[in-house]
Amino acid sequence: MEENCIKETFDSEEDQLKHDLLHGGYNLNDLPKVPSNVVKLYVCASRKDFEKERDILIKEVYPDLRQYCRDNYGVDFHAVDLRWGSRIEDDVFQPMFLRELQRCQKVSMGPNILCMLCEDEDVWYPPMEVEKDEYETLLEFLASCGFEDEAMFVDRYYKEDKNGPTSYYHLQVDLQQSDPEEWSSTLGILQRIFLKASEACLQKGMIDTETYMEFKPIGLENEIETGIMAINRQLRDKNCILFVKLPFQDGKESPVNDSSSSCTGSSSGFLPNNLRETVLENMKTNKNVIIESAEEISCEKRDFCNTFANKIYCSVKEIVDSSMRNQNPVKTDPFYNEVYNHWKFLLSSHCPFLERDDLMSATKDYFLSETDRPFAILGEAGVGKTSAIVKIIRDVNTAIYNKDLTMRTAIVFRFVGETQIITARQFLFNICRHIVILMGKDENEIPTDYKQLKYYFSELLLSGEFGGMLIILLDSVDLLQDNHNLEWLPIKIAVNVKLIVSCSSQRKTLCTHLQDRCKNSVHYIHSLDASDCVRIFRAMLSSSWRSVTYEQMSVVKDAFQICTLPLFLSMAIEEAKRWHSYDKLKFCVLGENVKENITVFFNRINKDHGRLFVSHFIGYLTAAKLGLSESELLDIMSIDEVLLEDVDMKCSETSIRRMPSFLMVRLMHDLEPFITEREVDGILVISWKHKQFQDAAMDRYLKNEQLVKMLYSNIADYFLGTWSGSKRKPYRSIENRALDNLQEDMDACRYLCEQPNKFGNIEATTTYNMRKFRHLTFSLRKSDRIEELKEHALCNLDYMLHRIKSSTIQELLSDFDNAPDREIRLVADALKMAAPTIEKSIKCLGVELSGRLLQHAQFYKYIRELVYCCDQFAQRNCPLVPNCQCYNTPGGVLQYKFNAESASNISFHQSPIGIFLTAKTAGFHSLRAWEISRGDPLPEIAMPFGQIHSTKDGNFLNVFCNDGTVKIFRSDCGELYDSIDYKYDDIAKICVSKKYLALALQREPGPYIINVAEASLLHRFSYHSRTLAINSKETHFICESGTTIYLFDLPQLVRRCTGEASDVPQQTVLWEDKKCFVVTKSKHVESITFDIVNKRYKRSNLMTDIDIRDMKLSNTGVALVIMTGKSLRLFSTCTEKEKILDNNLPACCTTYPSSNYASVTFSYDDKLLIAIRSSFLLIWKVETGKLARILKTGQVALSKLLTSLANNTAATLTEDNCVHVWDLNNVDSAITHENEIFPNAIRSVKCLHGRHQIVCFGSNGDDAKIVDSGSGHICNILRDNDDVGQVHELVVSRDGSYIITRLATQTSKDETFRNVLFDDVLWDVRSGNKIRHVFDSRFVAFSQNCKTLIFVTSVNISENWMNNVYNLETTALDSDFNFLCEFPERTEFLTTPCVVSEDEFSYMVGIVKTCEPDSPEKETENDSVTRLLIRGLFSPSASYRMIKIKDIVSNLDENSIFIDAFPFQECSCLVVYETRANPKTSSAVKSLQKGAVLYNVEKEECLRHFTSFLEPATDISLISFSSNKQVILDSQGTVFSIESDYKVPNTRIKSMNLKFPCLALKGQYIVGLSKDFSEIQVYRVSDGFQNAKIPVHGRGSCLSVGYDDRTIAVGCEDGRVMIWTLILHLSDPMIEVISKLPSRIHSPHKVEENQNGALLESDIDYITSRSVPNKTVPSPADVRRPPSHQTVSTAVYLTQQSSLGRETPCNIQ
Repeated sequence: MEENCIKETFDSEEDQLKHDLLHGGYNLNDLPKVPSNVVKLYVCASRKDFEKERDILIKEVYPDLRQYCRDNYGVDFHAVDLRWGSRIEDDVFQPMFLRELQRCQKVSMGPNILCMLCEDEDVWYPPMEVEKDEYETLLEFLASCGFEDEAMFVDRYYKEDKNGPTSYYHLQVDLQQSDPEEWSSTLGILQRIFLKASEACLQKGMIDTETYMEFKPIGLENEIETGIMAINRQLRDKNCILFVKLPFQDGKESPVNDSSSSCTGSSSGFLPNNLRETVLENMKTNKNVIIESAEEISCEKRDFCNTFANKIYCSVKEIVDSSMRNQNPVKTDPFYNEVYNHWKFLLSSHCPFLERDDLMSATKDYFLSETDRPFAILGEAGVGKTSAIVKIIRDVNTAIYNKDLTMRTAIVFRFVGETQIITARQFLFNICRHIVILMGKDENEIPTDYKQLKYYFSELLLSGEFGGMLIILLDSVDLLQDNHNLEWLPIKIAVNVKLIVSCSSQRKTLCTHLQDRCKNSVHYIHSLDASDCVRIFRAMLSSSWRSVTYEQMSVVKDAFQICTLPLFLSMAIEEAKRWHSYDKLKFCVLGENVKENITVFFNRINKDHGRLFVSHFIGYLTAAKLGLSESELLDIMSIDEVLLEDVDMKCSETSIRRMPSFLMVRLMHDLEPFITEREVDGILVISWKHKQFQDAAMDRYLKNEQLVKMLYSNIADYFLGTWSGSKRKPYRSIENRALDNLQEDMDACRYLCEQPNKFGNIEATTTYNMRKFRHLTFSLRKSDRIEELKEHALCNLDYMLHRIKSSTIQELLSDFDNAPDREIRLVADALKMAAPTIEKSIKCLGVELSGRLLQHAQFYKYIRELVYCCDQFAQRNCPLVPNCQCYNTPGGVLQYKFNAESASNISFHQSPIGIFLTAKTAGFHSLRAWEISRGDPLPEIAMPFGQIHSTKDGNFLNVFCNDGTVKIFRSDCGELYDSIDYKYDDIAKICVSKKYLALALQREPGPYIINVAEASLLHRFSYHSRTLAINSKETHFICESGTTIYLFDLPQLVRRCTGEASDVPQQTVLWEDKKCFVVTKSKHVESITFDIVNKRYKRSNLMTDIDIRDMKLSNTGVALVIMTGKSLRLFSTCTEKEKILDNNLPACCTTYPSSNYASVTFSYDDKLLIAIRSSFLLIWKVETGKLARILKTGQVALSKLLTSLANNTAATLTEDNCVHVWDLNNVDSAITHENEIFPNAIRSVKCLHGRHQIVCFGSNGDDAKIVDSGSGHICNILRDNDDVGQVHELVVSRDGSYIITRLATQTSKDETFRNVLFDDVLWDVRSGNKIRHVFDSRFVAFSQNCKTLIFVTSVNISENWMNNVYNLETTALDSDFNFLCEFPERTEFLTTPCVVSEDEFSYMVGIVKTCEPDSPEKETENDSVTRLLIRGLFSPSASYRMIKIKDIVSNLDENSIFIDAFPFQECSCLVVYETRANPKTSSAVKSLQKGAVLYNVEKEECLRHFTSFLEPATDISLISFSSNKQVILDSQGTVFSIESDYKVPNTRIKSMNLKFPCLALKGQYIVGLSKDFSEIQVYRVSDGFQNAKIPVHGRGSCLSVGYDDRTIAVGCEDGRVMIWTLILHLSDPMIEVISKLPSRIHSPHKVEENQNGALLESDIDYITSRSVPNKTVPSPADVRRPPSHQTVSTAVYLTQQSSLGRETPCNIQ
């Protein structure tokens, strides 16, 4: 009932098909025959009449058709013309011609035959085989007619074969090899004899017409019959194209053919007119019929070539278009196509004679059980695992179809290696999508990242959300190409999920992992019995209508006594099919195993087809990843000059230098049983069916390194398009070669297709060159063409962009695996770092790469070119170009870091591939683990709380529980392996090696010796040991009792020797089996050398230090390092002599005298010594003892250090749980991983116009720093020893020449005063010197021309603003002139004043609150008035002007109040006002209508009046101007344009919600941070279109745009500054400016590697440059006055008023 309900919901047959393909229960006989994505066109035409037409097709039609099919549909086009390039005598293989035609009909999705008919048919040959009765009849007739010589001649070349269903006489084609020239005439004689004899016999009635036709040598007729006449009209119209060239009526020679192509003197047969007429009659409804007469061709000879090419091209194109329109929907969806291909393989792979009763019984029991484990099928290669999986799937599918199961069941299966999915990531994603659809979940939830996919797959199978039984079968998982180690395979699955996996037992590591996961659910498949092999052999041979003689069967039986693998059996069957009864036994050979059988097979095809041709063809087939298509193979062989020279001697001469398809097709027919065709990248490719053939071909044909490089180089040239299109490839003919270079090389076009990265120009219809992506990088690497690999692929932005678009970034990263070059590895690491951002938006690719690789552009050519391309890419896609390093950069010592703030009990452990980190929180029963060398999370492990100690190889985690047990967990899967009991006590010492664990307790006797790998307790000693040690080879073990040290061997634990220390040992290490080093209680370091033979020992003292903290033996045992609190000592373990080690650390490392070394260790190869002290990582070169690097991790001290034993990686942990991962391979690399300016968040950042610099300060406000925007390096630190207070604000002159750091006053008793008065320090950016220090400054402002600077300093400040007294100090920046004047009494600033200037005139403008001149002294707050204050500067006689608003705009009254003034252009300012109901009081209404006035200060006139300005709710203090002052922006994104005729003065950019919005490019664009501070966003003002969106490192904290309107500086919370340039037009000249930045300029003198300690000096400079203050020049002495009571009270008052409206006097700017 359930199934019936489901079927009723399907809307179409396609939906029903998709459902059945996904769920199973499908009738295999109903599986639709979906054509492959290939147009395979068989050309049926005589040699003689169509030579010119063939040349036209090859030169003009085939390349265009192939390009059209590929570019528009991703379909491969391949033309098969077996008569082009072959000799007439090759037509003896006519049965092969017909088989190839049938293959075309089977696989071609479009037209499959092009038939060209004319007058003559020059195809002739004697029959390959003749039935015995017919043969004897003809020979008897010849003898009876007196032609005994002819009969004997025929009988010499034919032999009787009795191994068929009936006896046949076979033509001995092998005789051709003895004398090829004579063979041609022999075939002509045999043909004439058979033709004349059969005609005579037919006339006498001795044979019938049908028999006579078998002797008639007309090959085209058979092909026409098969390809056109024998199929129905519908298929004929769809698949056939006919071209008929009518002959001359008067017998003239056709002008199209310049000469005859007849190769022999034999007469040619004529194509019967009735056949031509019959073909035309059958094709009359077909519009793909082209008829031309010889006379018409002769008259239009010049136009014929174009006309003929165009008609053939259009006919094929039309059929292809129609086929694609009617394509099965299953084919258009890559996922369903993948599933369909597996069903297709299932249908073709059934072996009914192969029985596996034991396996079938085991799988049945597994299906019926309630186990939560997968089921594994293991066996050696060729044992029949795939056949067994096929049988299981067929049985389950049949049961579902027949509804024999009691519950709803779905079956999912995959045959790895049979489709293009061969990586673990692709495989898992495809499987997860299948399962998700079955479970009815959202497909969008499936992750694409491999790390996440592994756990998502496990969660799917563990959830068991499918409503019934879900059966999953995965065959040959060992063929997945990446090093996955089956970590993706779940350990536990739901009870209703059954997972069967097959794997080759020859992959030992995989089998071990598989057995660990499956436990008892493992079944081994073994070879067949010899009797079963004989039975199956006879049955399979009989089904093929073949048999063998008794003697030949004896050979087979003898072979089965040695090898009974199913693959061996299959090869024996295929070999026996070729045996004839007349063959001698020495030619009926079978090897003793599969490998020898393959060798026999290769020997035979070498003999039949030529050693060189076979070696090159099989070499290409074997070398290519996942195979090559036939068209690709032909094209690649067409540029193989060595092969073409060999082929030229075997084929007929042609005018085009290309490989004839005849030779390849003939060889492929011999290889057919052992090769397979499958869809890869949307086309049909050829590859080996069995891995054993792949391996054997590698051993035989790809052993010669020179040949291998040549083959891969030709493949690379093909996919690079080196000789595509009209390009002519030079070659040296055989004649020229014989002349020893006396003649010039020749060249020829090969007519290959172009190989772009994408096809098509329209984005919606763009397809990608997946074939190129799959083969190019692999081939270039194998051919050792590393420079071209970088230039065209792995350092090529266009390649990377389209590779990602075509699939995922993970697929691109797979191209970088095992990169042979450091430059390539750097790009790969940058891509890995940028992967999360690129997956969200491909437009960020260029920005992410250039922002990470700029440092390397100085040293690497192709990275420099890549960065240049990234800059150009940004113009088109993401118009923000990084000026300097913006993101983490690969290639440095620091690989990456992350903060594990929420974790606790963090520990480092060794792992088989690097380092893994564990974190366990008290109270939780799960352990989180990460493989930090690769950044992969590991399965969460449920374990009790306790100490965790891993084995040295990281395979096991040993947890010491509070119940006196050691629980052993597998680290790879988190499974509890076993547990060992010990008597519970406090642990004194634990020592763990790869295999053993030694445990000493505080009070209980011991130690315990545990074999972790076998989970067994070896022994418990009765000593009271506190120190333990196991040597690196795990052959010996030491423990102590008192001062006595005992040496035991492992695992027997026989005591070999004893030694005596001078005091009780506190720490021991054991070197090999003869020496241990001891740290005694009295802090002596002693060596004890054991003489095992004589049972003696020798003790010597190495050193004494009261502060010894630790002692470590190097990994190779050659050195011993002893760590004290303040120093390290290095000794040779062999000579016990101290080695040189530089302990003189620079001053930057000893800033904190109390700091001590926390840990020390060696790199995995013992070349480096690594230690941590305070927050520093220190690295020494062991060989020289010199300090190589000093790396600072921050402000927090380091607590843990571990180096990997698997690779050159180290990990450190800070006290606040920040993990740093270090790549020790890059110790000599001058690369900074991150450009951190401050250790905390950036509070403010400003751009210095015209100087390529920015200035910023951090949240702690200790100092401000100037950073070079082109390199990201700190240029200067704006801090003086005399400066007191924290930086509160930065004020920068418009030209970037001067900076004022405003320091919060430290002497104030109340914190609120720090926002009122400041100490202003003026810095000259050009010299980096301090110019002036002004105390108690209220306001500061630069003029627009940067010539004038004013300070408003406080003389007296009180609670009553009328008592405030200010001075106006004016400084001429281009001279030493300073001017001081008093400020009007009873006047208070409402806003920050500004300076407007033009030429020599400068004015101060500000909004003030004042009292009327005639007002009483005790005037109240409500009696004050707001005025625009203006004063000329540098003139003692200048007076203050108090201007009312109605003096500027007459129609405004007293309800309109000034609220702010801003400098504008040409001595003018923009004055903003608002209208209030009561101007004397502060209005509670915040949203008041605002207006603005452009006022010329010098001329005292109103230039423009804007009655409506921005929004009523706009905060005027936060508005910003464009560089040309024509566009104004408020903090809410409201834009006001002064040039808009003021008709629509406000334009809202919808839905921005930007933080720190700024205008750029003359107000055309808005730049700001996203609402979550994680992205920089750029919007176009005119329509709100988003032009750019790129991530900030972490979170942004501030943003500003420089006066150049392009430079964008972003401060981040992690202390970094990101500097960008905005480029928004393709013709933007700023790209030239970008190319001249220091980060883009190549400096040949810069060296990346460490030379003469340059890197150490650089490290020291990097550390000290962030703390050393600047030197200063003498500045004018300013006397600081102590704050008065009035100052304090006024500051409190001002702070209280800061929340009021803009009319209050102390809203500090």
